[in-house]
Amino acid sequence: MAWTDDDRVGAQSAYHSAIAIELGLKAYLLHRGFSDDWTRVWLRHDLSKALRCVRMLGFESVPDGIAELAEVLGPLYGSGAPRTGIKLSLPLPPEVTDQAICDLLSAVEAAIGIESGTDR
Repeated sequence: MAWTDDDRVGAQSAYHSAIAIELGLKAYLLHRGFSDDWTRVWLRHDLSKALRCVRMLGFESVPDGIAELAEVLGPLYGSGAPRTGIKLSLPLPPEVTDQAICDLLSAVEAAIGIESGTDR
C-alpha cells in the first residue's frame, strides 16, 4: 500500500485498511458462490462476520492480526466513522497492518487459484 506519513494514522488509514480486508474476504465468498447481493444484505460491512463466514467455508490461511483488525475496524467501518476524519488507532503498527492485509490478499488469491484448479 502506498502511504504518506500523514496517511499512516487516523481515519484515512483505518478506512482504506477496512476496505482492503472487506474486499479480500468478499472475493473469497464470491468465488465460493455467494452473490454480491447476499454479501451486501447479510454481511454489509461487518468484517468480523465476513471473517467467520470464510472460516466456516474452510479458509484457514487468515494471517495473524486480521481478526484483531476486523474486530476494531468492523464497527467503525460499518457506521461510516472512518470517513469522518476522527482520530482512530489501529490495534497494530502501520507496517504490521499493511503486511497482514497483504498476506490476507495473497492467501485469498492462492485459495481461489487452488480451488479453481489453477495453482498460482
